Amino acid sequence: MIAVLLVAARAAEVEGSIDGELRYIGSLPPEVVVDPSGTVLGQSAVLDQRLRAGGSLEVGAVRLSTQWDLLTGQVAGDTWSLASPDERDRDQLSAFTLGGVRARDLSAAVASEHLDVQLGLTTSRWGLGMLANDGAQAPLFGRTDFGDRVLRLRATGHFANASASPLHLTAAVDRVVADELAVLGTQEAWQGVVAGLLASPTTHRQLGLYAVQRWQREADPTRSTSATVLDSYGVLPLPIGDAGWALVLAAEGAVVTGATDKATTYEGRDGLLVRSGGVAAQTRLVAPNERATFHLRGAYASGDADLDDGVARDFTFDRDYDVGMVMFDEVQAAWDVGTWSLLTDPADAAVPPDGVDDLPSEGAFERAVAVQPVVQVKPVPWLDLRAGMVFAWSPVPVANPYTTFRAGGEPRNQLDQPTDSRALGTELDWAVAVTKEVGPDVNPLLPRLSVQGGHLILARDLAQPSGRSVDLVMATASLAF
Repeated sequence: MIAVLLVAARAAEVEGSIDGELRYIGSLPPEVVVDPSGTVLGQSAVLDQRLRAGGSLEVGAVRLSTQWDLLTGQVAGDTWSLASPDERDRDQLSAFTLGGVRARDLSAAVASEHLDVQLGLTTSRWGLGMLANDGAQAPLFGRTDFGDRVLRLRATGHFANASASPLHLTAAVDRVVADELAVLGTQEAWQGVVAGLLASPTTHRQLGLYAVQRWQREADPTRSTSATVLDSYGVLPLPIGDAGWALVLAAEGAVVTGATDKATTYEGRDGLLVRSGGVAAQTRLVAPNERATFHLRGAYASGDADLDDGVARDFTFDRDYDVGMVMFDEVQAAWDVGTWSLLTDPADAAVPPDGVDDLPSEGAFERAVAVQPVVQVKPVPWLDLRAGMVFAWSPVPVANPYTTFRAGGEPRNQLDQPTDSRALGTELDWAVAVTKEVGPDVNPLLPRLSVQGGHLILARDLAQPSGRSVDLVMATASLAF
């Protein structure tokens, strides 16, 4: 490879770039009771950091790129009182350990007019990020911490057509490094991916189809999953009049079919059929010069109403797809860890049930329906003001797996109290951010300061001992370069 680059460098111009971001997040997490015994995770103040740095080198048609998350994790404050398989390592101060170092990109690509070929470690993203998300986009509220990472061999062909929307056809083979379902070293997961995307560079309209065949072997090598995912995605910008207003419609939907024996039930001793699906929809009304944007977002993830039959119907969005910042990122994530701890505690379960390590959602949107209106205003270019709400329900009766099973199937919440509603709660979110470029016109520094808050009113059936209100305040300071 080095010899090839040296030869190419003599015939082509060499270009390189370095970029990155240093980010600090200070937060005051809510104290959430996670089980009938009154256990809390015990975080009252937390400071996280992340240094994301990378660069690229282009020699003619060859591009080498790399990106790393360094010194990443919690550096001060309280850690979770319970152990957890959560990839954010919230049960330890991990920023200055090997767990705080993660490679995101270490790849080589060759590009031509009609064909791109890529090989190496890279992040994966598709559409709105509902299914595959690289964790590189700033959310409306909350934070992103993960990013799907794969070892990938990819080929993409580019074909012009009469509609001036080039067709891009992609085929790829992935060895999964880390996502919601697998982590290299614990599970073995492979994917075959084919995708087609029509994308207009002038109107910004997009229409794509995405198909994945996934095979995964669990830590127990006798258990595996085979699943097919079909996903469609579209973006339709619609200019309004001559004053500069625009309406942008976007949607993504996916269905999952297959079979797994990593989890079993009374009626599915040999394994389960997988039948699940999800939809994400986004509408943006954008004012001239983007001084104001009105967002209306919706999300649906199917749920499983019968935990004992032979079909798994739960659908989980990617962890980095944001729906508010409290209900799913904090409260649901905490409840899942509490349930996981009970199911893996020898005092409560002599043998943990199959598939228990998939229970922690790490803040992902799952088994839920949500509507999220948001108003975003930029009175001056450097000031960003946002306010929004999330209305959330469950598509199936609200039920905690541990307490519901112990009650013989009667739906019960995390505190072992009966539930008869599908409401999850209503959340109010707000954010104030200041961003200003400093330094030279070429490659300026971009410091950003933001303060945001989320205030959740839980549904009556999910109330905490202290009441139904759950609050989170978060301050972020970042420097992009």
